[in-house]
Amino acid sequence: MVKPLIAEKEVILKYNIKTIWDIVVNNNDCKWRTDIKKVKILENGNDWIEYYDENEKFFTKFTLKNKDEYRLYSFDMENKNFYGNWTGKFIEINNAETKCIFTETIYMKNKIMNLLAKFFLNIEKIQEQYFNDLKNKLMEEITTEGK
Repeated sequence: MVKPLIAEKEVILKYNIKTIWDIVVNNNDCKWRTDIKKVKILENGNDWIEYYDENEKFFTKFTLKNKDEYRLYSFDMENKNFYGNWTGKFIEINNAETKCIFTETIYMKNKIMNLLAKFFLNIEKIQEQYFNDLKNKLMEEITTEGK
């Protein structure tokens, strides 16, 4: 049995839950994500593909599993190297603060990749970049609203 790579990050963001939720679940807008070049929403609306290069050779397919407004957002993901899932939990602390707990679980598709991934695939760093991108987008949203 291949042991999964698991990363969980918990962050308190000083923004209301609706603003955060609307950004995270909007798969049509990926401009704020520094790791994605393009997103293609598939016909059923519950599946999408994220492309990470201009030539669209490296991509991951996602399938929505749960979307409980302002509480839980989860999906499965798969590409040629791995499969897994991602879960985001959203907890309103007050009108201006939200706790976000994001958990990512990845299973490499072969044993060699699994061994290499422990050294070269840092999903904690990927989550850190996601939160940095999200914070930048939130600051942009607040600045835009203030104009």
